[in-house]
Amino acid sequence: MKSFSSRTIVFAGALIALHVIFARFISIPVGQILRISISGVPLILSGLWLGPVTGGICGLIGDLIGCAINGYAPNPFITVATVLVGVIPGLFRGFMVGDKPGVKRLLRFLLVIAVTRFISSQLLTTFGLSVMYGMPFTATFVSRFLSTTVVTVVDAFLSELIYTRVRISEFYS
Repeated sequence: MKSFSSRTIVFAGALIALHVIFARFISIPVGQILRISISGVPLILSGLWLGPVTGGICGLIGDLIGCAINGYAPNPFITVATVLVGVIPGLFRGFMVGDKPGVKRLLRFLLVIAVTRFISSQLLTTFGLSVMYGMPFTATFVSRFLSTTVVTVVDAFLSELIYTRVRISEFYS
C-alpha cells in the first residue's frame, strides 16, 4: 500500500476543511432537498492535485464530517457520490489539464465535471434523496436538474481558474 506523506495529509486536510465549510456553512439552501454550493471545488482539486485515491478519501472524510456536524447518519448513495467528485477528475487529469490554459482547457474541465456531476449529483445523490425522503426518483431528478447544471458550470469555471493560478508545487514539493 502506498503511504501518504505528511504534506499530502496536511494538504488533503485543508481541502477537506474547505469542502466542509463550503457544504455546511456557505451554501444556498433551496427547499428541503436542494442546496447550491461550491463544495465540490476542493474535492475536484484534491483529485487533480493529489490523485484519484486521495481525492476519493477527501470526499469520504468530508461527507462523514459534514454528516456529524449536521447530526444525521450518512446516506451511502450520497457518500459514494461525494467520493466520486474527487475520484473522477483525478482519473481524467491528463485529459483535463493537457492543454495550455484557455477556452479549450476550460471546455475539457466542463466536460469532465459535467460527467462527474451527472453521475454523482444528478443520479446517485438524487437516488439517495429519493430513498431517504420517500420521494419519486423522476420528480426529484427533474427538480434537481437546473441546480446541478448551474453548480456544474460554476465548479468547472472555479476549478479551472484555481488549478491554473495556484502552483501547487510551490506549496507541495
